[in-house]
Amino acid sequence: MKFFCTLLMVFCCSALVFSQDTEECFIPKIETDTAPLHYSEKKLPQRVSDFEPVTFNIYFWGFRLEDNTGNVAFNQENIDNAVRWLNEIYNQCNVSFNLLGTEIILSDEHYILENQIEFLSMIRDMRSNGYVREDAFNIYVSNQYFGFGGAAAAYFDTLAGIPAVKLIDSGTIQHEVGHCFSLLHTNQIIDATNCESATRDPNNKYYNADITGDLVTDTDACYIFTSEIDTDSCTLSSNRNDCFGYPYTIPSSLLHNYMTIGAPSCTKDQFTNGQFVRIRQAIELDPEGKFSKARVD
Repeated sequence: MKFFCTLLMVFCCSALVFSQDTEECFIPKIETDTAPLHYSEKKLPQRVSDFEPVTFNIYFWGFRLEDNTGNVAFNQENIDNAVRWLNEIYNQCNVSFNLLGTEIILSDEHYILENQIEFLSMIRDMRSNGYVREDAFNIYVSNQYFGFGGAAAAYFDTLAGIPAVKLIDSGTIQHEVGHCFSLLHTNQIIDATNCESATRDPNNKYYNADITGDLVTDTDACYIFTSEIDTDSCTLSSNRNDCFGYPYTIPSSLLHNYMTIGAPSCTKDQFTNGQFVRIRQAIELDPEGKFSKARVD
């Protein structure tokens, strides 16, 4: 593999989190100190307004073929749009992103990622060859992914990857940065040993929204969708029950949540207040000090 970098312009883990495109996502079992936590036990603020505004640098790395061709979507206009999309949603919890710079890497090996193992290989190469800015979130843009549409290197981290088309279509970069800030998929953890009850009554003995599921109490209990979604209206009429026997009640808003997978026809455009609080709590916790290094202020 050959690397050659050209500076174009100067001006956010231990386990991988894969997502989107085919809406197939992989989150391995997390057993480290940087795993998503039950934050209410950490005595952290519970309101977005209790946190001061914070700005992070962000840096984009684009892969082209070794003859310096391809990946035409990796251009300044699309990168500016991606940063604008991030700011449109994350500004709602007083988090901003400042474009620090962009850079081209010539690599036939990482130009297309065929699977998640190749994403792992790319991240290892980036670290070993010095293509990681500790003072910024790092977004790696290959020309194309197969089988997944984006990945975050880990929770509480500042490395993520997207294919070039996701610089054009909004949704994935917001999702991957959400994983960096420790957000889980709203409908990912649904196994019987970690079943989230659909009840949202905290006095109900089966209430567990704060300790299971995505650990956010104002996102409804959910599951991995199959074919129940009406793609024209982006609605879901579920007749399924949770493992405690309560019927799922899944509002249309959940299908539009950036962290919901399995609903590719539904435009993603929102986080809940609880997710915003969790983002800010993750920044406050910063267990490995990576967020603090990427801060502008």
